[in-house]
Amino acid sequence: MSKGRVWNKGKRNGGGGPPAGTGYKEKLEAAQKASGIEIIDPTNPINQVKRMNRDNWVERPVRPNQSRPKE
Repeated sequence: MSKGRVWNKGKRNGGGGPPAGTGYKEKLEAAQKASGIEIIDPTNPINQVKRMNRDNWVERPVRPNQSRPKE
């Protein structure tokens, strides 16, 4: 069976995809060119780096060694 006559034209089978020039990569490149430089807002808590609050951490108690010494 030739490539064009297959009933299940999928992504890997040649054909069946979107028309040329309307792909995801072209749209992504156009969006990046249009947006330019991204402005980062330092007041946003997502963009801030702070120390972790370790005041409320619970430490695991040490397990006693239950192995007996060899005789």
